[in-house]
This record gives sequence, structure tokens and C-alpha cells, in this order.
Amino acid sequence: MVKYTHILKYLSASAVFFAPFICSGQVEKQLTPAEIKQQTIVTEPVTLKKGFIRSGMLTNYRVADKYFTDDGIKEYYPSNIWGTKSVYNLTFQYGISDRMEVELSTEYMNSRQESQKTEFIAATNTAKTVVTRQKGTGIGDTYVKIRYQIFPETSYRVSVTGNINLAIPTGEKNPTDIRSAEQYDLPVGSGTYALGGGLFARTIFYPYSFTFGLNYTYSFTGRKKFEITDIREIEFQPGEVLDLSLGANLHLNEWIVFSNELTYQHKDKGTVNGHYSALLPLTWSASYRPGLVFQVRRFRLGESVTIPIKGKNTAADPLYIVMVQYVF
Repeated sequence: MVKYTHILKYLSASAVFFAPFICSGQVEKQLTPAEIKQQTIVTEPVTLKKGFIRSGMLTNYRVADKYFTDDGIKEYYPSNIWGTKSVYNLTFQYGISDRMEVELSTEYMNSRQESQKTEFIAATNTAKTVVTRQKGTGIGDTYVKIRYQIFPETSYRVSVTGNINLAIPTGEKNPTDIRSAEQYDLPVGSGTYALGGGLFARTIFYPYSFTFGLNYTYSFTGRKKFEITDIREIEFQPGEVLDLSLGANLHLNEWIVFSNELTYQHKDKGTVNGHYSALLPLTWSASYRPGLVFQVRRFRLGESVTIPIKGKNTAADPLYIVMVQYVF
């Protein structure tokens, strides 16, 4: 009996000594709000946590140099045509719940377009050089997007997020400040509402991650002037748009990510006054987008370049993108 009493005392003492270690193994570490806000593109959920705010700016820049023809051939614009286009997107994201967020964004457009051509006047047997200069600056359209985690990554190996997008035509849709047939201001808005939706999937096998995106956009009928000579606005409807993306990313650590993405966009023919028109042709493009994302606490910096590989009736020049974001 004395023997069993000693064993019982030993087990009791051991239980008291090892209890903290046993309990600590069963408790998941709880992150503070400050630590959650500093989660990186690797460790954070696809959508913001409830009550969190992320604000940022996305800038893209392109020079008009080459384009894909109707036959899908990459050609240079004539040597006497030159242009640039910059878009500054201001974004604001808010976490409605731990699985849903809403995003509001607007854009500021800054485009330049110049051309020079020589016209021969038979009556006087002389040549005349015509120079055109157009610019388009101002607030463009506004976009509202809602994202919802259908399958959260914490419960499933692959997260699936659905999104609904609405484009609101707040930008100027017609040419303005018309000084002559060669000099006027270009429109900065689309002139029509658009509604879209899609799915985004992500899975992480550290140090790699893989993504897949699918989006569809339907544009409603609108009215605008296509040419400065148009007396009144013309009814039109852009074609439906399908976007696909497939990404494979390398994570050097939780703060630095090399991204690689293949994208494809297909846009159907649009109509003008109820009929298909060359003003809104069928377009498609396949592109490769390498990039780098770097994070310092709540600041996130990113840069990428979209390189067109093949296409039809669309720009063939690289599109440079810079991103800056901060979580409040």
C-alpha cells in the first residue's frame, strides 16, 4: 500500500509540472489586431478582416508603338503617330466581415496622342503638312467590387472567392474643348454601365502559390459621340468581355514574392445604332505578366509589366504597373 502511495504522489507532481506544456500544445496562437494588419500577401486571407481598411494607388503606363492587326500580326504604327497613356487608380477596400470585403476605386486618366501627315493639293501642286494633337486628362469611371470567400483557405486547402463588379460611367464620354479638327480633348470615360462577376482560386504550398481567375463583364447600352463631327450622341453597346488568368508564384520569404501570370482577354464585337460596327471590333490578347511584391509592415509595394504575346485589334506594347498599398 505504501508503494502505491509513492507512485500516486509522483504522478500528481508530474501532472502539475507538465500541465503548462500540455495545455500550450493545445492552444492556437492568437494574433493581435496589429499583427493581423501586418500579414503579408502570403499569410493573409484573400479578403480583409472585419473592420480593416486598405487604401492604395495603382499606376499603369504605356507608350503607343506597336499593335496587333486584324490578322493578328504585330506591326509598328506609322512613324508619324505617337502617343502615351497613364492611368492612376485610387482604391479603397473595407472588410465587412472576415469573409467579405467591398472595394471602391476611381481613376485619373492622362493620355497624349499626336500625328503628322502630308496632304498633296492637286489644284495648286503643293504639299501641306497637317499636325494633330489630342490630350485626355481628368477623372475617369468609378468601380465598385464586392468579394466573398466561398471556401476560406483556413478550412480548405484551396480558397475560392467570388466577386461582383459594377462600372459606373462618371468620366467625360465625349470629345471636349474642340479648337479645330486636329486639336481637341479626348474622352476619359466609357459612357456606359457595366456589370460583371467571377471566381478567384488560390492555394499555397510554401514557398510556392498558385492562382486561377475567371471574370465575365456585360456592358449595357449607352450613348456618346465617337467623332467630333457627330451632331448628336450615338447609341452603342460594347461587346461582352471574358478574362482568364493563371499564376504561379515563388515566395522568397513572407515579405518578398516573385509573381508570374498568364492572362487572356476576349472582347466580342460591339454595336452602334443596333448594328455591328468597325468602331467596336472583336479583340483578344494573350499576355505574360512577371512581377515583384515587397512588403514592409503595413506597406505593400509591387511592380509588374504586362507583355503582350499574341492578339488581334489591340495594343502590342508592354504595360508597366506600380502598386502602393497601406492597411489601417
